[in-house]
Amino acid sequence: MKKPWTVRCGYAARFTDTLTVEAETLEEALEKAVENAHADRRPNVRCRRVFVDAAWEGADPRDPDAAWPVPDRFSERGEPPVVTLTDPGRAGGGAVEVSRGRVLLRFETSGATLTSELSDPPHPPGNKPLVTIRRRPDGAPDVTVTGGRARVRILGF
Repeated sequence: MKKPWTVRCGYAARFTDTLTVEAETLEEALEKAVENAHADRRPNVRCRRVFVDAAWEGADPRDPDAAWPVPDRFSERGEPPVVTLTDPGRAGGGAVEVSRGRVLLRFETSGATLTSELSDPPHPPGNKPLVTIRRRPDGAPDVTVTGGRARVRILGF
């Protein structure tokens, strides 16, 4: 059964529209609201991308505590990049792969530090993570992400 959802969309220029759409799920409501916001933009307003600020089931957006969490793919930052490290403990460093974004990757050992920027454009605006990987005394990886969000997968460490 379809129910009303109230979705507030924002633009890079910080214009906002509050739309009410009929949908069965939050995901469907967000997709419809973003599509409608793109279609309804004023011709004199130039912006790159529409994103979702907040969403409520029903039609009363005055209660901020009643807002539903917005999935990353609809948010202003977008989904975080995924960093995959395959066998980083092996001689030569193994393999590193980044998907859905840009990260600074820093490997630290007792003898040296290597920092490199890796990307798989387009990266989410405002998300510029620095991923630092150290080996703990027990040999396990110690991973720190600062300056944004990233998902880090370590395989065969």
